[in-house]
Amino acid sequence: MALKSTPVTIQSGSYLSTGWFTLILAMDMCKEIHVYGMINDTYCRSEGYRKVPYHYYEAGSRDECGEYVLHESAPYGGHRFITEKTVFAKWAKTHPIKFFNPPWQLS
Repeated sequence: MALKSTPVTIQSGSYLSTGWFTLILAMDMCKEIHVYGMINDTYCRSEGYRKVPYHYYEAGSRDECGEYVLHESAPYGGHRFITEKTVFAKWAKTHPIKFFNPPWQLS
């Protein structure tokens, strides 16, 4: 049986991101978690979002939101970044997780 570096989720066929694993580890090890530089799950649908390259080192690459939307609906592979951010927002309601720069409005 071959082991993969990142497990594939059965429901979506995608890989969990390093951000997912980092937050899981932090929730287990830290009393409080401050997250900086992570957009929320609605950012790409908001008015006036800033277009920034997904990879800063690739000239002409897809912007961050374009990449997120593409991955969200890909039949397999990649990450479900928007879905992960929705889960992070739910976790923040029951765990000491705070999001800064940009701040998240948790309802």
